[in-house]
Amino acid sequence: PTAVLVVSAWHEGEPPRLAARITYSLDAAREDRVTVTAAGVDEIATIVQRWLHQVAAVRAAGDAPVTEQ
Repeated sequence: PTAVLVVSAWHEGEPPRLAARITYSLDAAREDRVTVTAAGVDEIATIVQRWLHQVAAVRAAGDAPVTEQ
C-alpha cells in the first residue's frame, strides 16, 4: 500500500507559534484518514516520526495492519 501524509502549517497566537494540521493514512486506497492538530516544531515532528515508524512497521509485517496508539 501507499501511505500518505499531508502537513498544513501556519503561525498563530501572540507571540506567533507554529501550528499544523496533519492528515495521514497508512493506505491511500482506503478511505480512513486520521487528522490531528499540533503546535510547535517538536510536537509536529513527533507525529510525523510516529507515522513513519508505522509505515515501516506495515512493510516489516508484510502489510499487516498497524494498531493505532
